[in-house]
Amino acid sequence: MNGAWGVKRNYHAHAKEMGGEAPSTPNFFFMPPTAVVEADKQGNVAMSLGNSENQIEHEVELVVKLGKHNKPVLMAIGCDTTDRTIQAEAKRKGISWIEAKGFPGAAVIGTWVPYKSGEYEIGLTVNGELRQISNTSLMIHSVEVLISALSEKENLIEGDLIFTGTPAGVGSLTPGDKVKAWLKDDQQSIMSYFLAICK
Repeated sequence: MNGAWGVKRNYHAHAKEMGGEAPSTPNFFFMPPTAVVEADKQGNVAMSLGNSENQIEHEVELVVKLGKHNKPVLMAIGCDTTDRTIQAEAKRKGISWIEAKGFPGAAVIGTWVPYKSGEYEIGLTVNGELRQISNTSLMIHSVEVLISALSEKENLIEGDLIFTGTPAGVGSLTPGDKVKAWLKDDQQSIMSYFLAICK
């Protein structure tokens, strides 16, 4: 299985809630293959919280899978599950976020659909409570810009994944929480989704 790349602060509202500014150019981090977990055809997926004694938060995102020549071929809703406790320490030390965002099962992906450029609603609920909802039209850097920028820095291969950033509304998760996330088109039809119970 391929690894995944995430982009930092690709929505202005999320950058603001995190107390910072959105970068003028995309800034990426890596999640190893062991972090990636995909939903089955019914959308069910295991959601690991890593060290649940730490502050663990959800980040709903559009995910794209690359085909040949770095072309996006599939897309899905996803969740970049983040250990804020470890991330805060990594930020303080100026080191990689891989332990905060790359623990086993951290990169959750819903059902795949063929990629089509467009504007999509992304959303997430926890125990039925709406936590995050936004539209990919609000991304600072488009999918195409992200792929171009990342390919200049890294040797991407077929099957690599890109998590395209999260909007505002990130929040905490605890064991037993029921998480639902979705990707909808402009007709409000669900294209991709996942259902998970946090462990």
